Amino acid sequence: MSDVLDHIPGFGDLRVDDAQVSAFEMARSELAGALDIPLEEIELGAVVRLDRGFPMIATRCGGMLRAEHAVDFAKGKPGKRGKRSKRAAAEVASSAGVDGMLPSVGDVVAVRVTPGHDMGVILRVLPRRTSFERWRGKNRGERQVLAANIDVIFIVQPLGAERDTLPLMRDRVARSLVLARDCGADPVVVLTKADRCDPAEVADACDALRRLAGAGVHVIATSARTGEGLDEVRACIPRGSVGMILGESGAGKSTLLNTLLGTDALDTNAVRERDDAGRHTTVARIMVALPEPCGVIADCPGLRSLPLVGHERGLARSFPEIVEASRACRFNDCTHLHEPGCAVREGVDCGEIDQTRLDAFLALAREMRVSAQSLDPDIHL
Repeated sequence: MSDVLDHIPGFGDLRVDDAQVSAFEMARSELAGALDIPLEEIELGAVVRLDRGFPMIATRCGGMLRAEHAVDFAKGKPGKRGKRSKRAAAEVASSAGVDGMLPSVGDVVAVRVTPGHDMGVILRVLPRRTSFERWRGKNRGERQVLAANIDVIFIVQPLGAERDTLPLMRDRVARSLVLARDCGADPVVVLTKADRCDPAEVADACDALRRLAGAGVHVIATSARTGEGLDEVRACIPRGSVGMILGESGAGKSTLLNTLLGTDALDTNAVRERDDAGRHTTVARIMVALPEPCGVIADCPGLRSLPLVGHERGLARSFPEIVEASRACRFNDCTHLHEPGCAVREGVDCGEIDQTRLDAFLALAREMRVSAQSLDPDIHL
């Protein structure tokens, strides 16, 4: 067994695009002037671990350091437990709070590294290429960024559990697809614990989820015990790309990641026998670099629910054939259930649209309409 910190990626393992480098150079000059600090003390870095303590930053110059967390100072509040320095408070209050973006794992940041100090200070979060967010409040706009600058999202679901019926699994996968597409990342469905089922059951589950996910989405059955499907997963995360594992506690996320790493670096817990549910094993959001020729994966705590609020873009990207067909419906407010002249129903009848995908689309669209109306009663959808 190894320590997970032995597998933390360096800055060179992550993909930082030209736009982010340009944004850093502009921010660097601006911050140096506004804060009256030397240019050479402001470095380009990436957040590779985020927990209840201080974010861990990999810097372009090759260093690895902890940094003062910007959350309290961006809101003008004193640091928790008195641990934040006055220096960090002044710097963060004057810069990191400008755009309201607080650092998440995967973020590219401008960080001050001062000689003689053992910690840095995150001065600014640079523009994100992608941002995986989840709804976390009752009021519009309350979202939590789980990971930033992600290219691939591995949607992990376990096989062989009595509680995980196929309809329930389809619902979870459909929700995850919408969130991944809304983020702008490529989804990959990974079914774990395939060794708990007979081959026919595995094949049926894969076929059902392929119909749901649609063309272009990989559905891979894996087993950490036998090694089944792991090479297919590795092929989806080539060097230079960054992935994220998404799934409930007990789905086998940490076990899958340990197997890909080739060592037990992440803690795992046994699931409860009565319902196959797991406890939150992962408490930090942390990135690990997989062995060559693979890229980097972010491991996040398991999510019990995935509410969809304001993810219409992700819905449209997940079901493009339905959205395209709906433009030819006779009525603008067609529900695609019983109206005459419904081009979507015609697509189903002629085999161009899969009924499974339409059922999922309608259910998720209905949920989003209800959510929008509950947030703003004046919305009429």
